[in-house]
Amino acid sequence: MKEIIFVNDVVNGIPLSLESSYGLFSKDKLDLGTKVMLENLIIPESGVVADVGCGYGPIGIYLALKNPSLKVYMLDVDKKAVYYSRKNVSRYGLENRVHVIQSDIFENIPPEIKFNAIYSNPPLKAGKAFIERLASTSYDRVSEGGLIQLVVYKGEENVINLFRQKFKNVEVYKRIKGYSIIVIRKD
Repeated sequence: MKEIIFVNDVVNGIPLSLESSYGLFSKDKLDLGTKVMLENLIIPESGVVADVGCGYGPIGIYLALKNPSLKVYMLDVDKKAVYYSRKNVSRYGLENRVHVIQSDIFENIPPEIKFNAIYSNPPLKAGKAFIERLASTSYDRVSEGGLIQLVVYKGEENVINLFRQKFKNVEVYKRIKGYSIIVIRKD
């Protein structure tokens, strides 16, 4: 029998209980980078947001629970991550406004969809190539006045330099416990 794994935590008063599995990042607890990011999210009042590299779904589901006015796209290239994200979206009854799509960054998202905010805890195993593609493709995906928020453990300067190639407003929002929360705004 397969062992069922749940990740249980409370972030800013919102309880999360998410089903996970072997082979997924931080399968049995909310990793510190994600937790630091969730505790410091800049969330639009309404609109459409994306969680890129969603894993089993903690960021996207938190956003949907925190702000019922948001439409959330949760994107991941990994089939198993998409499967568990969908299960977790169903557990919370969020199917009417949370869409989980198997996609390599924005590859499977229609170009007319623009996001008020894009969030990511970039997967380390995807390396610098993931950040480069996210930086080069997100400018056209974030709406005017929108933002991108990332949490990184290493390579803060590289991330900033990559996003500055397209965006003027790139800053370290906070540094907490070795993690940098980087905010990129499209003015």
